[in-house]
Amino acid sequence: MAELTCREAVAAAIAQEMRRDPAVVFLGEDIGAAGGVFKTTVGLFEEFGPVRVRDTPISEQAIVGAAMGAAMTGLRPIAEIMFSDFFAVCWDLVANEIAKSRYMTNGQVSFPLVIRSANGGGARFGAQHSQSIENWAMMIPGLKVVAPSNPADIVGAAGGLDPRSRSGDLLRAEIALRRQGAGSRRRACRQAGDREDPPRGRRRRHRRAR
Repeated sequence: MAELTCREAVAAAIAQEMRRDPAVVFLGEDIGAAGGVFKTTVGLFEEFGPVRVRDTPISEQAIVGAAMGAAMTGLRPIAEIMFSDFFAVCWDLVANEIAKSRYMTNGQVSFPLVIRSANGGGARFGAQHSQSIENWAMMIPGLKVVAPSNPADIVGAAGGLDPRSRSGDLLRAEIALRRQGAGSRRRACRQAGDREDPPRGRRRRHRRAR
């Protein structure tokens, strides 16, 4: 079976949800023909086209605001913020609108959407491109934070946070270890649904379920 890096798993997880639900759309900076700044969206533009995979201006407020509007009209958007540091630019929308509208309107208005972002340092980007901000979101009622650290969890998280199955508002702060996402296969795993292979020297026996 195929093996995936973290980078490839991100694209596979998004493609999986877009195939399953035609209401899922994806928007963000350079996610289209360029394949994403970390090449985590390679192939999505070619498969789903410019209507469902939309490049945006460099404006985090516009990206999140457009995703909110799309969610209100029945679409299920995935919005990408290139670096999680720039949640600071659109934080009012995330913390005060997306997270709270369902509760403030007694369920009449909600924003079932996913926001994903590269999070954390260690990749030699600038100081304002290297922060870990998941703790911001964890303190906000109404947001759900997922931080997968390996390909199996990345693909699994996409199904577990299917916006169609929840009425709550979703924030996916995705820590897809950029050093792995850039091409390392140190933690490659089997394709969606399979158990990640344990590290060498610590291999354990697993009884196959019948």
